Amino acid sequence: MRWLHSWDGILGMNARNARISRTNSPTAIRLVNNKYATKQALLAAGAPTAPTLRLVRSRQESNRTDWNELPDTWACKPNQSLGGNGILLSFGRRDGIWESPSGKPITEQTVKNHLRRILDGDFSPRERDWALFEPLITAHPDLAALSHQGLPDIRVICLGDEPRLAMLRLPTRFSGGRANLHQKAIGAAVDLASGRIVRALMGDRPVSAHPDTGHQLLDARVPHWETVLDAASRCAKATGLRYLGADIVVDAARGPLILEVNARPGLQIQNVTGHGLHSAIA
Repeated sequence: MRWLHSWDGILGMNARNARISRTNSPTAIRLVNNKYATKQALLAAGAPTAPTLRLVRSRQESNRTDWNELPDTWACKPNQSLGGNGILLSFGRRDGIWESPSGKPITEQTVKNHLRRILDGDFSPRERDWALFEPLITAHPDLAALSHQGLPDIRVICLGDEPRLAMLRLPTRFSGGRANLHQKAIGAAVDLASGRIVRALMGDRPVSAHPDTGHQLLDARVPHWETVLDAASRCAKATGLRYLGADIVVDAARGPLILEVNARPGLQIQNVTGHGLHSAIA
């Protein structure tokens, strides 16, 4: 917590949970726990999100699927997973066989086996789940240059339709290409007015450049920043949440897309930005 400007205004876990119970209705929380329903609500509110290529809700639907209709690149996700678990990515296709990011072949049987696990609830808190196929997201080159592999994303904390704090999460070699701060991805505070990175942390260590790419982080700007904030501001109306964390990526072709809306956003953004959430959402 030493990066915080002061201990005043810090939001602890108990206070956060109490705030959520007062602010976010059970109906809204159930909605955002369902990725497909959330996507439909976001689209209805005019908020940008990735289209759904295919929704698989049962083994019967899986067996009826013509897998040749899938494009060369895609992302397969559980509908109600936690922590980004259970995602299968195709980065291309060679001789009719899809390939993972590491170049490992993904056969039709591999896809069917993975779907079986998703449908059986292996990655979900529920006993059964659905599977979503979405277009593969390619990071905007300005953000890809700041990251080591993986997909950088932006967390925006909103109170109603008003963004209050924002950070960029950048994968590193230590994080295995994932944007998880607890796995030593970089958290970079983003100034709401300008979209400029004003500080960055890897764990509890300040950094000014990415340790793997060498690219300067401080003063780098998030592309399409005004559109990022506009997307985040639409999440409350779309979902019914009054306090939320919007996770947004900037796709090279489509621009900002909302990946997920969180009813219980974490508290690490306080360390990264140096501002306590209690004050930020007062």
